[in-house]
Amino acid sequence: MLKRQQSCDAQPPVFSGRSEFYATLRERVADSLKDVNRWGGARSQAKAAIFLVAYVVNLLAIITVPYPEMQVALFVSWGVIHAGVGFNIFHDSVHGSFSRSMITNRLVAFVSCSLLGVSRYFWYHKHNVLHHRYSNVNGWDDDLETRGSLRLSPGQPWSMRYRFQHIYAPLVYALTTFEWIFIKDFVQYFTLEMNRNQSVPPMNKQDHMEFWVSKAAYILIAIILPLGFMSPGYFIAGFVLLHLTLSLVLASIFQLAHVTALCAFPEPDRGSRMMGTDWAIHQMKTTADFSTANKWITWFSGGLNYQVEHHLFPQVNHVHYPMINRILVGTAREFNVPYHCYPTYIEALAGHLRALKSLNVPA
Repeated sequence: MLKRQQSCDAQPPVFSGRSEFYATLRERVADSLKDVNRWGGARSQAKAAIFLVAYVVNLLAIITVPYPEMQVALFVSWGVIHAGVGFNIFHDSVHGSFSRSMITNRLVAFVSCSLLGVSRYFWYHKHNVLHHRYSNVNGWDDDLETRGSLRLSPGQPWSMRYRFQHIYAPLVYALTTFEWIFIKDFVQYFTLEMNRNQSVPPMNKQDHMEFWVSKAAYILIAIILPLGFMSPGYFIAGFVLLHLTLSLVLASIFQLAHVTALCAFPEPDRGSRMMGTDWAIHQMKTTADFSTANKWITWFSGGLNYQVEHHLFPQVNHVHYPMINRILVGTAREFNVPYHCYPTYIEALAGHLRALKSLNVPA
């Protein structure tokens, strides 16, 4: 599946067998889920409906308000809504945790890709396969790859350009979705290379069709339709604001879960490729929760502030993460396994900036 690797990473990292901690945790979580809908049911569907309606209403407002300055301003709120669609619909559906039916998950993922402009196929291999399997392992976790703009792992080569990355990182993050939607997806499509280290499997006919139809739908919805009601100059200003907003909101959630002062960046043994722990304990060491008492962040982010729970149970809908958290914390304490959590969002943000600053100097 993964064809091309750096010479030092020719073989994938290997985790030990399932630990007693993970076996016990899975048993306890399964018992807690036996009387509920693990796919979220009405709660998850209601949230999806709210964000979809908000997306359409915001778009209608953009094309109907008579004042161009207000049209431009509405792109900011549309960017926030885009992020909500990504967190609460796209993310769960690609993981197969939105619906019991895989056909429904695939359809919901296609609709959300058409609204957001991203490729489901390449996100699946970036996120579900590489990031979830090898979180914080340099050369394998694609979330650490920034094509030289930031140094996010101590295993990455240092350069003088990273000296002030903790200051300029927001500028890099602000361009994320521009690069993702209009450059990265197409480079990956024509090369089948996730990044300079990783390749992805060939696409079948359905994958090709899904890629092009969702891209065309996005261009129609987010570009051609608003342009019919706005002057090009105002539209460009609004579209830039949309993606700056969307990019920063996405980064403000995703980047606080792994690249922090609390999280480890383990490397496999060069000879045996063994990681030294089982996969679940690796996730505990490389992932952090934050703001778990903040109901608004939990609601808006699709439970991604419960990142540890999501990594251990990605096919369980996010509405159940607070319940899983209570089981996880107790089980981790019982087995003396580390559990990382920043009590507040500000502390998590500070932890991320400390990590960036610690990586701006040679190891």
